[in-house]
Amino acid sequence: MDNLLRDIQPQTIDLCIFDLIPSFLNIPFYFYYGNDANDSDFMRAEQLRESFYMALLEFPIIVGHLETDGSGHAKVVVDPDNLNIPEFLESQSSVHFRDLRTAKFGWDALPSGVATVGAITTADAAGIIKLANVHIVRLQDNSGIIVFISMSHYIVDGVGFFGVVNRWAEVCRQKRRGSPADDLPACHYIFERSSLLDKMPEDRKALDDPTLELITTTGPLVRWLAWISPKTRGMLLNKAFSLMSVVGHTFHFSTSRLASLRASVQGYLSSDVRLSDNDILTALLSMVIAQSQAECKRDSASASYLSSLASYLFPSMYAPDSSFVTQVVIDTRPRLKGLSAAKYTGNSVLTRCLVNSMESLTSGITEQSLAPIAKGVRQLVNGVDSQYIGEYVDTLHKDLLRFMCPATYAFTKTTMLLSNQSRLPSYKADFGNGIPTWVSSVRAFFPNFSSIMPAPPSTGGYVVYISMAERAMTKLLQNEFWMGTNDMLY
Repeated sequence: MDNLLRDIQPQTIDLCIFDLIPSFLNIPFYFYYGNDANDSDFMRAEQLRESFYMALLEFPIIVGHLETDGSGHAKVVVDPDNLNIPEFLESQSSVHFRDLRTAKFGWDALPSGVATVGAITTADAAGIIKLANVHIVRLQDNSGIIVFISMSHYIVDGVGFFGVVNRWAEVCRQKRRGSPADDLPACHYIFERSSLLDKMPEDRKALDDPTLELITTTGPLVRWLAWISPKTRGMLLNKAFSLMSVVGHTFHFSTSRLASLRASVQGYLSSDVRLSDNDILTALLSMVIAQSQAECKRDSASASYLSSLASYLFPSMYAPDSSFVTQVVIDTRPRLKGLSAAKYTGNSVLTRCLVNSMESLTSGITEQSLAPIAKGVRQLVNGVDSQYIGEYVDTLHKDLLRFMCPATYAFTKTTMLLSNQSRLPSYKADFGNGIPTWVSSVRAFFPNFSSIMPAPPSTGGYVVYISMAERAMTKLLQNEFWMGTNDMLY
């Protein structure tokens, strides 16, 4: 901490429109580490703490205060005399690591209070929005630890999040070896948002109508949510999502089972279309979530009073619809020349919409019915290039208050948001005693959200996380085709 207080420099980092779109969200993860070697020196608390503060010197944006003006502008101000020090908690648990392993790291086996924040960015008891929260939980008999880490989506996306976590681990590993952290090669991370905006090409490509609707459909609610303070917005959204009784489940897709499914689906397409794992998983998730929502809407007549209230507030969750929108999150880094190499840590993703008729998605899931949906996903992803990204940014910049359009879009459409995080270095954070045994999201994120994560290296394949309304999740778990493609973990 002393180094941080002494060496941090004053600076102001202006955020961009890509930062504001997901700004009401946190990025929260649990990292589970087992002390299988029964090492008495296992991941010492003081080393974790000291190395965390040392790593923050390379990520000064984390210790800044968020400032907004209500007109679509936001910035993070780093003031050495008024730092926004992240929450860093340490506690001891009576739960043993073997109990967590036996439960396949399901949330029900977690000690209480591990997650100190939820999915929505809210202010703490002092009225301050912390940009990072850490909780180290040491398990019974020093059998392992859980590292809970959350960062505000205001300042990082998934690439930035794991950049911070893995650099922290690298610094800690260096200290554990007894070597000065200063001997580590410098990692020149980039926070200036101009690094992203300057990569835009001169030419532009027109946006498709569904995506244009996603980012331009404004109204009184959109403008009001964009105008109010982040504290108020977080409080309101947190309350709103709590009405939906959102639950999460996690599923494992083995490499062999997914390869077999992909080969079967591929057989219904021409040889010039080559499907990826992402195409198959996105198509499958679109179909099963659409079917689950459609079945819930058919049952809505017998809903409880509370569900009826939620139906009124969030009609997309319950009102019949003729189409289903899959919002696909796409990383711009590999599509903008030089951005990946620049180690840019700010938000650098956009969302493109794939629209399918509800009839095509709910007629039954088979390899044949998956084929055209998966082909549509492949075409959608291939269609995003630097010119498309440039037009996307220009469109948002015409009215900065549009940054809340995607959030409110979900209130009026039957939709899901899918984020493929399988290429993120989720299992790289070795603090000196090996990589994590398991990494997972929180129990409930926001409704109709799904992510694709890598499985542990020893297991292979993918871990799919789904967060949705409890009634819809019940329907999903009854879908025989879906349940036959994977193993539900918890």
